[in-house]
Amino acid sequence: MSESSIRIELAGRAYPLTVHPDEEANIRKAATEINESIARLKASYPMTDKQDLLAMAALEVTTRALNQATAQAHAEDNAAVEDLERLLSEIRG
Repeated sequence: MSESSIRIELAGRAYPLTVHPDEEANIRKAATEINESIARLKASYPMTDKQDLLAMAALEVTTRALNQATAQAHAEDNAAVEDLERLLSEIRG
C-alpha cells in the first residue's frame, strides 16, 4: 500500500507526516482531539506555555483513550463470561 504526505497542525505548529492512507483519518482525528483539548485547557487554566498545554492535552487524550479501551475490555470479558455461563447451563441441562 502506498503512503501519502500530510500536514498536521498541533498547537499552532505544522508537522509534515508520511502515513498509510488507512491511518490518515485517525491521525487527523487525533490531531483535532489534541487541539480541542489544548483549547479547553487554555480557556480553563492560566497556562500559556505551549509545552505545558501539549503535555496536559496529551495526558487528557491518552487517559480518555485508555479508559475507553479498559471499558471495552471489560465488556468483552463480561460477554465471554456470559457465553461460558450459557454453555454450562446447557450442559447441566
